[in-house]
Amino acid sequence: MVDTIPMATHEVAVPMRWADMDALQHINNVAMLRLLEEARIRFITRTLEQPGDTRRVTMFVAHQEIDYLTPLLYSPEPVRILLSVTRIGRSGFDLGYEVIGSDGAAAAIAETSMVVVDGAGRPAPLPAELRTQLAGMVGDPVPFRRRRITA
Repeated sequence: MVDTIPMATHEVAVPMRWADMDALQHINNVAMLRLLEEARIRFITRTLEQPGDTRRVTMFVAHQEIDYLTPLLYSPEPVRILLSVTRIGRSGFDLGYEVIGSDGAAAAIAETSMVVVDGAGRPAPLPAELRTQLAGMVGDPVPFRRRRITA
């Protein structure tokens, strides 16, 4: 069992849908990525976008990785998703997640790499203000089973 992601900086509650279950009676792997997407969008719009700011930063998902730890069962209670920034690069950043079911168990850990792009869709440097915001939200790396964390 994986402990909670140390230094997770945000928590987002995302409702599950009955239709998210598959024939094996747990939340389907595609539905799990939708839950992460919802948490990521809420995180970005609530913490990184400033009210009244007309400047838009265009970014897209460049990579996603997920370890399923235990089956996530449907519950009328929302799933809790803990998030933190796990890496800040020249033109992008990574978000780490831990998905907590209604039973309190970690069902999955995941990471998404986001890349900022210019009008032509090419990687562009992170705006300085965004870099500063992200720096205040950095947590530990996601402890994937197949990765070796080196000091």
